[in-house]
Amino acid sequence: MAPKRREPHHPFRSCPTDALLAGLRKAVSVALLAASLTTLSAVCGWQQSAMASASLAPIPRIPSPSVDVPANGVISTRRVYFTETTHGVPSVHTVLDNERDLYRLPGYFMASEPRIGEEITSRAARTDFSRFVLVAWSRTTGCDSTKDATLFRSGSRLVLGLDQTPMGRCLAANQVVAVFEVPRDRMPKEPRFAQEQNPRADPPGPGRTLALSPLDGDSRSSGGRRSAEVTTTRQLDAFLAGLPRKGADAVRRQLAGHPQRGGERRFAFILSSCRATGANLNIGRRELSAAPTGDEAVDCYRAHPYVAVLSIASHLVPAHAQLVG
Repeated sequence: MAPKRREPHHPFRSCPTDALLAGLRKAVSVALLAASLTTLSAVCGWQQSAMASASLAPIPRIPSPSVDVPANGVISTRRVYFTETTHGVPSVHTVLDNERDLYRLPGYFMASEPRIGEEITSRAARTDFSRFVLVAWSRTTGCDSTKDATLFRSGSRLVLGLDQTPMGRCLAANQVVAVFEVPRDRMPKEPRFAQEQNPRADPPGPGRTLALSPLDGDSRSSGGRRSAEVTTTRQLDAFLAGLPRKGADAVRRQLAGHPQRGGERRFAFILSSCRATGANLNIGRRELSAAPTGDEAVDCYRAHPYVAVLSIASHLVPAHAQLVG
C-alpha cells in the first residue's frame, strides 16, 4: 500500500485561493465528465476535476439558483476540514443540520481512520447551526493527488470541485474528505450530490433503527444486560428472553419487516426516554452506544424504558468496540 500523503494545513478561508482557481480550470479528468464541466463552466465560470469513473453521471445544464449565491457558484463560506488518505474510508455525502448530527458523523470513520472523525468534530465546534449547515463529502478520487476542494451549487445540485495534480499509476486509490460550512439561505431545500451514483444525502451518521417499542414494568430481569448484539437468531432470542413479553413480541413483529442483509450487524439497547420516536447509534474508537431521538423538546417527570434494535454495516464497526448501555 502506498504511504499516506498528508497535505499541509490550509487556514480557514471564505473563498478559494488563486492556486485552486487555476487548478480547477485545468480540469484533470475531463474525458468522461465533459458534460459536468460544461455545466460548471456555464453556470459557475469554473471547472471541476473529478475521478474518471464510468459510474459517475454527467451533470446536465441546470437553471441558475433562485437564492442569492455568489456569481462563481461557490456556496461555502468556510472549508472546515480537508484531508487526503489511502486508508479505505467509506464514501459519504451528507448534510449536518445541528450539533447532534455533527457528533454522529465521526461514526463513519471510527473503523478505518478515527483521527478524521475526531478532527472534524474539533474543527467544526465553532459552527453556529442557527445560521449555517455543514456539508460533509468523502469520495474516492483515483491516483491523482488532491491539494484542495471547494463546494459549488448548480440549481439543487451540489458539486465537489477538486484541485488535483496528475500522479500516474498507484497501488491504492486516494480518497478525499472535506467538510464545508454553508449559510442556510444558500442551501437547496433538497440537495442532490451531483457526482454520486445515489445523489440523495446519506444519514448524518451510520446505523438505522429497525425496531423500537416501549416496555411495561421492569425493563430487564435482575442482572440482565441493557445492550447486546442480536445479529443472529440465537443472540436475539437470548436478549428478548429478558424483556416483558409484550415488548419482546413487538420487537419481533417489527423485525419481521426487515429481513437480514448480508454484511450487516444488529445491536439492541434498553433506553430511557420521555417520548422516543427513534434511536441513533453512537460509535467511538472502542465503544458502541445508542441514544433515543424524538424527545428533544419533551419534558417529563419520569422517563420510560424503551427497547431499540439498530443495524449497521459490518465494515463500519470498530474491531474492538464494546457495547455501552
